[in-house]
Amino acid sequence: MAFQNKWSLPLGSCLFGIPVRLHFTFLVLLAIQSLTAIPAGKWWVLLWFLALGPVLLATILIHELGHCLAARSVGGTAESILLWPLGGLAFIHHNASPKADMWVAVAGPLTHIPMIGIWLAASLATTKAAYGRAFVTMSVPYPEGAQLGVALSSVAIIMNISLLLFNLLVPAYPLDGGRILVDALLACGVAPPTAAKVTLGVAVPLAVGILIYGAVQVQVTTILISAFIFWACWQLFDCLRKGVLDQHPLFSFTASQQQQQQQQQQQQQQQWAAAEAGQPAGGYPAAGYPAGGGTGRAPAF
Repeated sequence: MAFQNKWSLPLGSCLFGIPVRLHFTFLVLLAIQSLTAIPAGKWWVLLWFLALGPVLLATILIHELGHCLAARSVGGTAESILLWPLGGLAFIHHNASPKADMWVAVAGPLTHIPMIGIWLAASLATTKAAYGRAFVTMSVPYPEGAQLGVALSSVAIIMNISLLLFNLLVPAYPLDGGRILVDALLACGVAPPTAAKVTLGVAVPLAVGILIYGAVQVQVTTILISAFIFWACWQLFDCLRKGVLDQHPLFSFTASQQQQQQQQQQQQQQQWAAAEAGQPAGGYPAAGYPAGGGTGRAPAF
């Protein structure tokens, strides 16, 4: 819990009893981006900042909540959610199969689909109020207020579409697409070391591309995302070269499964040995994962 609690503020618990915390750098970066992305000197700059902040927070929170609820649906637990400048971290734990973990990874991006529909309806409503074109009439004190609503809805739609596509179509660990890639490889029977090498071979070039794009476009957040991908790839590479890949969260299920198979093989060997000696054999262990097995898969993005 040290990482979640350091330099973060508690926001209470969401509807499903999962603690939510906000990292202070989120507010700093959001303020910088809002004030630099919109021409300064206009009264609605402050309104834009005040409106965009909660929208972005809510979008990220719902995304991470999707991961948490999916983890619970496969028998796991959700420890907390941390909102920070690069999005959100869902600290979840489960020992489910790669196919089940793929569902956990996909569940986050899928939450953007209903949010796109909600913001599309809001865009139609505010467009009518501002420009007289749509099927919903709104009463607003100032036309600029409706125009701000149109702009906010448009940004929210673009943001949700971008997050949906980026998380599903960019297979760079630790993004959701990277987790989906690893789960797909493991589900197809690919050995963990090979899956790790493929993951690194895909994620590192993508991180380089994201870094170059962020530098050309002068987008601080994009550059930070590439740095975070590099950091996660280094952790994975370090586990791979040290031969402790089973300690990495991506491969915890594989380690638990191997440990369970070894225990079952030992039980079978003991049973056969006892049968040959004419002694009563002990029963098989109960189904399930051994205590102290996989550590789950946390965090999810």
